Amino acid sequence: MRAPHYGPARRALVLAGGGITGGLYEIGALIALDSLFDDFRVRDFDTFVGTSAGALVAALVANGVAPLHIRDTLENDRRTLPRLSGARFLSIPWAHHLGTIPRIAAALPGIAHDLWANWKDVLVFDTLASLTRHLPHGLFCLDGLEAYVRQVLTSNGRSDEFATLPSRLLIPATVLDTGSIHVFGGSRGERTPISRAVAASAAVPLLFEPVCIDGVDYIDGAVTKTAHASLATERGAQLVIVVNPIRPLVFERPGTVMREGGALAIAGQAMRIALNRRLREGLGRHRYEHPEADVVLLEPYEADLELFDLPLMTYTLRQEVIRRGYRTTVKTILNDFERFKALFGRHGIAMAPRRDIERRARKWSSAARKVA
Repeated sequence: MRAPHYGPARRALVLAGGGITGGLYEIGALIALDSLFDDFRVRDFDTFVGTSAGALVAALVANGVAPLHIRDTLENDRRTLPRLSGARFLSIPWAHHLGTIPRIAAALPGIAHDLWANWKDVLVFDTLASLTRHLPHGLFCLDGLEAYVRQVLTSNGRSDEFATLPSRLLIPATVLDTGSIHVFGGSRGERTPISRAVAASAAVPLLFEPVCIDGVDYIDGAVTKTAHASLATERGAQLVIVVNPIRPLVFERPGTVMREGGALAIAGQAMRIALNRRLREGLGRHRYEHPEADVVLLEPYEADLELFDLPLMTYTLRQEVIRRGYRTTVKTILNDFERFKALFGRHGIAMAPRRDIERRARKWSSAARKVA
């Protein structure tokens, strides 16, 4: 059994949420970081913070799984991990759904009476809304995802226990009944399995049922904070790399407006605006409260229409999303290469020569296109 690591954080990797698309983007970004660093790999961070979809990626990397192996697993390579399919995320809780039928049937006579009596009144909407109390707690459940993570982390020398990891892994989730933040892995005595914590942090309301642990219901960790980067700085991290796959889309073509995409496009943009604004405000506070820490934010280009046009839970275009995460991260670093070289150097991380990075990027990007 590996010895637990409880020393002060020095270098932290923070992965925000963003649905399946966001997790795939983060895999591409981490592959890029591995190609950028000369004597350091993303598995070498001493602290990992993962929220929602980022919790899944962080749990795998903290267990020593290379991002490139995660990417290969999405296709045909089964040597490192079992295949990760979209069905893992979209398990239907049939028993819960069928259990709502008697409750709805019992409520219908009263609702019909109220509608008949108040059909001219605005209270009709209140009457219809009362029906939602009898609907399922979510369209899907995360049992499949939890089972997958448990299977992966209980084989090949990996661990489903926070205390036995060589590095600190922190997975935040939101307590449904109080709105408070619970950090799994935040204490020495953490008993919750990593797989269960990943499911709790990824329980997006309406889409997934809340995850109950020891009598407490948990929902998506991104409900309270976008990335929870403060968990790293509060523990003394001097270098914090934040990968955020969600940001508002900015149209560059004149005359193009968001409303043309319909209600879902408007809702998606509104969510991206709220999450990104909250992230930037939080990072601003971190820089004020912890001026000694270097925070690096990696995220998509704001005008990447093709990426943002993908639904947040898409899976079919996975290799293209990974390629965009890789390409954007490499370009971001190369556009300010000398500054990043000096910044990472202050924390004991050497970057590969620029020409080697460009060569690796061309080789990997062309290979990714063939797979996609």
